[in-house]
Amino acid sequence: MEQEELKKALVQTKRMGNLLNEVLDLSQQMAEALDRNDQVAVEMLVAMRQEPIARLECSQQALRELTEGLEEPEEALRISLLLNGGEPENPEEQALTNQVAANGRRLKQVLELDRVLSQKITRDKSIY
Repeated sequence: MEQEELKKALVQTKRMGNLLNEVLDLSQQMAEALDRNDQVAVEMLVAMRQEPIARLECSQQALRELTEGLEEPEEALRISLLLNGGEPENPEEQALTNQVAANGRRLKQVLELDRVLSQKITRDKSIY
């Protein structure tokens, strides 16, 4: 597999990790604001959280374009596999799989906190 494509995928997944950290931080701040009954802060934090979420979508799109833009179908399949939790075949792929796993754990934290926030905000009308 081309090292350049692997490096590009790693850069995007690291960027996604940073954005997930930002979303988690803002969500935690939102939970604290809800506990204080600070509606102004909650509204502000909801708006602030949209930017990193939008940038996450852009990074996800960049990864799709990277895999779709590869000329060799085997390379595209291999990177797709790694991005979806596949096992690395060599040390160069290990960094990417580690970052993908870390992103998955962070996303799980964000989703769990989001579920709690949704239930706090909407009470009995939560989608969860």
